Amino acid sequence: MSKSWLVGVSAVLAVTVSPGLCRAKDISAKKVSINDAKPAKEQIAVQSNDAGVLLTDADDPATNGASIHVYSASDDFCAILAPGADWKKTKSAWKYANALTKNSAHVGDGKLSVKIKSGVTYPLSATMQGTVNVQVQFGTGTRYCMRCSGAKKDTPQKFLAKACAAAACDAEPSSCSSLGTTTSTTVTATTTTTACTSSPTGTVVKGSLTSTQGRFNYNLMVGLPGANSACNTNFSGSHACSIQDLQGAPATDLTCLKDTAGMTVTSFWAIDSSAPHLSQCFDDVTFNETTDPNHNWEYATAHTGSRGQWVSVNPATGALGSLQTMQQCNFGTGSTSNWVGCCQ
Repeated sequence: MSKSWLVGVSAVLAVTVSPGLCRAKDISAKKVSINDAKPAKEQIAVQSNDAGVLLTDADDPATNGASIHVYSASDDFCAILAPGADWKKTKSAWKYANALTKNSAHVGDGKLSVKIKSGVTYPLSATMQGTVNVQVQFGTGTRYCMRCSGAKKDTPQKFLAKACAAAACDAEPSSCSSLGTTTSTTVTATTTTTACTSSPTGTVVKGSLTSTQGRFNYNLMVGLPGANSACNTNFSGSHACSIQDLQGAPATDLTCLKDTAGMTVTSFWAIDSSAPHLSQCFDDVTFNETTDPNHNWEYATAHTGSRGQWVSVNPATGALGSLQTMQQCNFGTGSTSNWVGCCQ
């Protein structure tokens, strides 16, 4: 029996100011923790028990998603919790939990918490963080600000602050919004929809991992090894699709393709072993592209020249777009989050 999905297929560009730059509501933080000791342990955890947090201010994250923006004078990280079935509404709270990424969130009267365990690209700098700002927004609801200075621990491996009093956040260095906006150019989705009446054929492309920034972090491993491992886990015998795999696959493999979290795939990172490393989100902070070439898709910061390539896919027809280049590999102005396909 065929499945039927509705997917948006068009968008328009408009110059605007991001909602992420609006004045936030200052609240106290019970804890702000950033762990960068090793890839398998990377994590960001934020918690507030401030009375100013209200369930009625949370909008509808099941429809509009949520965002968490963590930044300091030296580092900048944005995570998007996508809308969909991972969000559950109770009488007292909105809750988010994704079994694959282990990311979670909770917002209710007097309580806000977010934990990001997958896709963390916040490399604690050699110098101390000093002050870390956190802004959290559920859909179009109230944007909450937590600002922490005088941390209990502030090292290149861990930042931990507790009992941070309510204070205004520093200005955001980039935009972070689940509504897909940036500080200069906003992508506004139209209401055009196209019905999908059949499932992907799975001839070459067996499925897709969840969308990610250019630093892959799947199955607790960074880079291509993690993507290959996760593909094999979810689609036995498969590997992360190269751009050549995708271009050689029938369009019916990509029509209405869903990822492992049930989200419709609309773009892919263009994995290409023959392309220059610096166009493959190479971690040029830690490694030399000539002497340590096997570190593509491990990019960690926006402050270097490493960038990524990607292609769009029309979910209604399975048609791939042209190759896009010079995309930042983490969230920030000019960045994008794309999917990783799994091919036989």
